[in-house]
Amino acid sequence: MKNIYMYVQDTMADFEHGYLMHALSLQAMLGEPKVKLLTVSKGKKSIKTAGGMTIVPDLNLYDIDTVNTDALLLIGGDSWLNNEQDDVLELAPKLLQENILVGATLGLAEKGILDNRYHTSNASFFLSQMSQHYRGHDYYKDEIAVQDGNLITASSAGSLLWAKFIIEELGLYSKTTIEAWFNYFSTGDPQYYVEMMNSLEKDASES
Repeated sequence: MKNIYMYVQDTMADFEHGYLMHALSLQAMLGEPKVKLLTVSKGKKSIKTAGGMTIVPDLNLYDIDTVNTDALLLIGGDSWLNNEQDDVLELAPKLLQENILVGATLGLAEKGILDNRYHTSNASFFLSQMSQHYRGHDYYKDEIAVQDGNLITASSAGSLLWAKFIIEELGLYSKTTIEAWFNYFSTGDPQYYVEMMNSLEKDASES
């Protein structure tokens, strides 16, 4: 079993990872989980989210086991342009080169990592306003979430699609289960909830 590392920082956006957390929780129905989520921070210090929640990380950033890493998730927040985040932002491109999934936006823009990869954000002008070093305008797409290989970016409104891209890329569930899950949360139609649960039972029996 490999790990998904979620980097946490003060002011991180509470809502951006909610759908992904639900999708990961469905692994319990499959018996043996395919991936494990671990939160990390620099120095393993606790953080306060934008909504006021305190999170005590599982690991120090420097204890990440890159050999057993499936993904690194850099949740949005107001401190991505601080030098304090440089260490994790140096790790991200190394993981991308090793074909490990990275989900992030603003911090990568500041480091030039989005200059030649398709990506999105809150608006076309947002990255330019926030980052003095961003030069990726030609690769910007007006969509709520964008996948370019193993890089997945999203706007503040794109957390559901962002999560869908991640669980698809990691192969956590069947295509039928993922589509039913996505359709349920995007429409609220209980028909899709039934389809999701039935498909999950089938996934479990075949795993």
